Amino acid sequence: MNAINELLKRQHIHSTRYEQRGKCMIATGDDKVVIKPHKTDIYAYLDYRNFNHYPAFQIDDGYEISEYIEDVDIPREQKMIDLITLTASLHKKTTYYKKIGTFEIKDIYEDLKAEINDVRYFYDNLMNEIESTIYMAPSAYLLARNISFVYQMLDYANHHLDLWYENIKKSDRVRVAIIHNNLSLDHFLNNTLISWDNAKIGLPIIDLYKLYKSAYNEYDWNELLDIYSETFPLKEDEIFLFKTLIAIPLKVKLTSIEIDNVREVNEKLNYLKLTSLFLTKKSETEK
Repeated sequence: MNAINELLKRQHIHSTRYEQRGKCMIATGDDKVVIKPHKTDIYAYLDYRNFNHYPAFQIDDGYEISEYIEDVDIPREQKMIDLITLTASLHKKTTYYKKIGTFEIKDIYEDLKAEINDVRYFYDNLMNEIESTIYMAPSAYLLARNISFVYQMLDYANHHLDLWYENIKKSDRVRVAIIHNNLSLDHFLNNTLISWDNAKIGLPIIDLYKLYKSAYNEYDWNELLDIYSETFPLKEDEIFLFKTLIAIPLKVKLTSIEIDNVREVNEKLNYLKLTSLFLTKKSETEK
């Protein structure tokens, strides 16, 4: 705390109260500022590419001191549309084609293959345990009744990963951009993106994937992707990869508390069902 006090004193910021929020410290007084360790130098490149939707900040002794952004009270649906529009703008302004070796593409392919196989192995073992019991717990019964759906989504992910690999390996270049890499509505305040610590050059589809995972059950994702594509149209290989990523089932995390297990299994199955509906509708619109 002494280091923070000295930091604020050097910056002529008078603070009367502190509040810890995750890795950030909120200092309130004549001014309200956010203090956190400085971890990224991405802002200079964002400025160069004429993208300035991030908080104004200063760097002092390894800390980033930024303005505190107050959110605007607007409907969440409108806020999501604004976020997806801004994300498309970020990708468009910072995109370029990177020469990529076959080994790099193969690494991505093999990593995702391994993840799909790992999830399949997890559910195979879990089902073996469930089927060996005389009386199934409610959560086990719920999963057993729907396990075929889990395997269908694994097959879907596996198939679209193969489609992506066959498509992308024909080219020696891949489209990359600055990705925020931590997208959610919680990190979008008053048309400003915060929490850039994980930002990097990467595949634009990663931002869409992470945003989908954070809000898959609240919005019409066909509409959101259409809005995104008005500014930054998705390529065929990117669509294949997006479908692969969102289709991979999540592992259930079971505990000794059965009511929590029922909620956990239901939540994971609900994700798969809603994602399957979205993918089915998307495939129909692409015909």
